[in-house]
Amino acid sequence: MRSCSWFAPAWNEHFATTLALKTPFRFAEGGAERQDSVWNGLCAMTADAELVATHDGARPCISLELIEQTIRAAKDFGAAVAAQRVTDTIKQSDDGATISRTVDRSKLWSVQTPQAFRVSVIRQAISTARGRGLNLTDDTAACELIGQAVKLVESKQPNPKVTVPGDLPFIESLLRGP
Repeated sequence: MRSCSWFAPAWNEHFATTLALKTPFRFAEGGAERQDSVWNGLCAMTADAELVATHDGARPCISLELIEQTIRAAKDFGAAVAAQRVTDTIKQSDDGATISRTVDRSKLWSVQTPQAFRVSVIRQAISTARGRGLNLTDDTAACELIGQAVKLVESKQPNPKVTVPGDLPFIESLLRGP
């Protein structure tokens, strides 16, 4: 990896510079939506960049191994995403009050980050989504728009996302370790 772009508000620049990173990096302003932040980061990348990975800061338990596996898969397949097999029984509700049907969980995956791509692939995918006026919450959904296959990279360790305050105790326990 030759360089890295941070998709973060400018106030994070001070924080990031205190990390003494060895990999050259650039800052990109965050956008109103995730897709806008990713686009801003893509625009800030150097012309020689071949691969890019996006990761939610709300997933602090990520392992270096999963990052590396996802990037390798993107290099081979064009796009890759960390994901876990769905193990819960999933129900669909058409009215929000009663069960309509049971969904076959054997075909379901919970998509996470990192999500990694050949730069040319994700630029085309996000550009297509923007051109259609779509606001996607997941970069791989943009790949679906252009028919780009996305390789699933199974995340075998917990990689939870902090979504609500009640998620914090679990995340903190994972970060503390055994």
